[in-house]
Amino acid sequence: MQVFFRSALAAALLAVILLSQPTQAEESTDFNTLDLYFYGDLDNGDGNVSTLRPTSDTDTQSDCPQSANRLSWPGQDRQWETVGSWVTNLQTPGEIASGDYTLTLWANSTQGTVEDVQFRISISIGSGTADAVATSQSKTITDSSEVATRFDISFDLTNESFDQNDQLEVALEYSGGDTGENPLTGGSSTEQIVVLSSSEEHPAGIGNISVNHYRAWFSDIVVEEFSERVYVKTIVQSAFGKTDIDSSEWMLGVYGQASGNQGLTADFNMKTSQNDTYEVSFYWYYNKDNAISDTYNFFIQIIDIQSNSWEVVSDEDLYLVIHGFEIDNYVSSEDIRINNQTGATTVKAGSSFTIDITISAQGDPLINYNPIPVSIVLINGGSEIVLYETAVFANPGATAQTSFRYTFDKEGDYLIKVVVDRGNFVAESDESNNIAEFTITVSEPEKDNPVQSLIDDITGGGAASTLAILAAVSILLAVVYLRRTGEPDFEWEEDDEF
Repeated sequence: MQVFFRSALAAALLAVILLSQPTQAEESTDFNTLDLYFYGDLDNGDGNVSTLRPTSDTDTQSDCPQSANRLSWPGQDRQWETVGSWVTNLQTPGEIASGDYTLTLWANSTQGTVEDVQFRISISIGSGTADAVATSQSKTITDSSEVATRFDISFDLTNESFDQNDQLEVALEYSGGDTGENPLTGGSSTEQIVVLSSSEEHPAGIGNISVNHYRAWFSDIVVEEFSERVYVKTIVQSAFGKTDIDSSEWMLGVYGQASGNQGLTADFNMKTSQNDTYEVSFYWYYNKDNAISDTYNFFIQIIDIQSNSWEVVSDEDLYLVIHGFEIDNYVSSEDIRINNQTGATTVKAGSSFTIDITISAQGDPLINYNPIPVSIVLINGGSEIVLYETAVFANPGATAQTSFRYTFDKEGDYLIKVVVDRGNFVAESDESNNIAEFTITVSEPEKDNPVQSLIDDITGGGAASTLAILAAVSILLAVVYLRRTGEPDFEWEEDDEF
């Protein structure tokens, strides 16, 4: 029995009720403005999008199709040709807020001059048609210029949401404004316009775009009662990958629903890299923070590489029971009844009797799970004999009852103790009210009475069952009936029918 209490109560009494559901990712509700940067050579189809600002002093050059340098002939209409796309796989669900945004890129000429150059973008978030299409202003680009030509393309988006593994794609088209010529007589255009990106000098991309895109899993929330701490493990993820996360800064916040205390933080333990996520763990030392018994929630604060703060709150409720000096379980002699009587009691040797006990609890009203171990102990000289052990449940302000039936075979005076928390598993505000003593006087037994003995055995929880009771009563009634009526008459009347 003691092994049971040590294994069960160590986890239950001093620790926790964790009201949990299967772990699932929680999403941040924060929107922050990001700068998205374009990388990769569009000629080779490896254009990509990142939140990392370029640090290279070397440009990536993507060639614009020469066939689009001139207007059409003979109509002199603009001709649009695809340069390529910058694409990223979004690794979390999220949303881009409605707003007017600007895409910036630079272009240069490696050969010749092209007049009235324009770029057109199509931005797609998820599947389906483009969510925004916009065209730049017209500018002339010449190879004699020592400075690349900047293009700012304005576009607007309206509450664009995305799911995990959706794509953000920015498709780029090019059109030059040189006069169209008969290809048979004028030949093909040899001028070459290139788009510059991926460098400190030319950080092509989209600036100040408002995005919500962080999530976290609270995979472990475990109370380690002997260390007086809670272990919390989280997995965090950004839509733009692991490189979007500043792995040097981590904070786990704690707040109590009843107390409203929002200023508690846990101690960082360690981090590991898991594919495109970070696994981060913490310890919250609740006694160090003088925490009370309460329902607690955790939130992790993540800093991205652009110094934005993202907060993800766990939906898991942790009910932390902190018993130290906040609970008092008690019993008194007035709470004990022997055969429905209090005070000095006399019973017969060989006859069973009932001990009814009421246990009370007081203390922190936030505690809603309070198991109380109860022991009935016989004092025999200098030794103690445990007659009965159980556990009852009583919240502060309530009581709980338990009953025990016992028989003394020999007459005499017997000292009995009712002990609350005999193993001292619970730290209470008052440890002096956990024992109630009483003396039972056992007189000599009554003369043998088979019927009374049977009743005592049955009511005392012996081997006889309710069925045995019914059978015994039936037999006695039958004997009485037969003695009164004599032999039974089983003859049938002639007109009896079957």
